[in-house]
Amino acid sequence: MAIEQRTSDALSGPMRDRNLIDLYLKRYDSEQTRRAYRNDLEDFFGASTVTLPDVRGVTFVHVNAYLERLTDDGYAASTVQRRVASLRGFFDWLVALDALDRNPAHPKLVRRIQKADRADRSLIVLSGDQAEALLDATSSAGDAAMRDYTLIYTLLHCVLRRSEAAAMDVAHLRPLSRYWVLDLPVTKGGSNQYIKVPAHVVEQIDRMCAHYGIDQGPLWQSLSNNNRGGRLRPHSIYRIVRKTAERAGLNDVGAHTLRHTGCTLALEAGASLKQVQTHARHKNIETTMMYIHQRDKLRDSAADYIHIRTGKQS
Repeated sequence: MAIEQRTSDALSGPMRDRNLIDLYLKRYDSEQTRRAYRNDLEDFFGASTVTLPDVRGVTFVHVNAYLERLTDDGYAASTVQRRVASLRGFFDWLVALDALDRNPAHPKLVRRIQKADRADRSLIVLSGDQAEALLDATSSAGDAAMRDYTLIYTLLHCVLRRSEAAAMDVAHLRPLSRYWVLDLPVTKGGSNQYIKVPAHVVEQIDRMCAHYGIDQGPLWQSLSNNNRGGRLRPHSIYRIVRKTAERAGLNDVGAHTLRHTGCTLALEAGASLKQVQTHARHKNIETTMMYIHQRDKLRDSAADYIHIRTGKQS
């Protein structure tokens, strides 16, 4: 009882203004796990620092509104389920510390997440023309135009996850024999991976670095007055892609859409499944097959064989 009281007093006293996300993540040894949970929690709270007053203001209404937004934004059911698990674990920890009376993400309080058949999941993919329109739309971003163009150009060609892009440093791009590669220290599939970067993408990155005077540290940097030169976080990359897509007249496009698009465009241009699996770092070939399934499902559908003679409705 004394230990519980000291814990509660600590959270209400000197630790009241401490970042609870940092404290919570000390529970986990895996850097990959900490990174995933941090991204999820920062996305929910919309901030990188979360204090006790912040969490005490959260109710199940906020959690349900967040889940509804994720669903409306086209996130996969598996992603939404993972976000729920991240929130639930964080709030369970706070309940265990007596910082909260109840968990606002308790299963009995939040909306049910529909399970989706992975093979039949609809993937949002841009055509080549739409990808070009997206790149053209970066010209309206003012001082950030060069950065945003280069970021989207790189995401499309290197099919990076936004967390991987956010972790990119200048030093991670290096020559290997007569090719250029990007080191990926920590990824969803494991550590110390690298991928090939086409020479024309490297040239565009060089132009961007020269334009902004970037020669070390984070490759994708904030241009805001409050954090100029700071590393872009994964959610910032999502917002950049989202806002650029809106200017291009494209709906429901996020950073992961560019990963789907790059894989699909590669397959349509003649790349093999194995090549795409390797470049995208899919652990299982079934993940890569989803792009083939969707293309074939739409290309040769039974709907194209249904012909009914009828007058056109005026």
